[in-house]
Amino acid sequence: MRKTFLVLIIAVFGLIIGCSNQSEKGDYIIGKEIGNVNDSNISMILVAKNISEEESKTKSQSDFMKEETDLMYYHIEDENLYEDLTVGERVSVEAKTFTMDGKEVSHVMQSNPPQTVAGEIIRHSKK
Repeated sequence: MRKTFLVLIIAVFGLIIGCSNQSEKGDYIIGKEIGNVNDSNISMILVAKNISEEESKTKSQSDFMKEETDLMYYHIEDENLYEDLTVGERVSVEAKTFTMDGKEVSHVMQSNPPQTVAGEIIRHSKK
């Protein structure tokens, strides 16, 4: 009886540990590039929202577009930060805002995927 109980306890702990290793959903960088906007070279990251880390490494931009995943290009003004960011890294990015008529607003360019300037970037999984 004790052996059965011990095996059952080990199996339950194994299941709990195995399930906890599943990739947490979040916003992940799926691409980096230098784009040309208004005749200026702009460092950009492409972020897919609410995906798993595994998806960030195995799916392409076209896969995400077919699945209608929320994608956004963020222009990165800090070149050192841009160089340090990596594809597959989990981030939270807020668009840069400015005050207009007493309200905080951001500018989103209507491209596909849309583009905006990054304000604050929080890195969740610095590798």
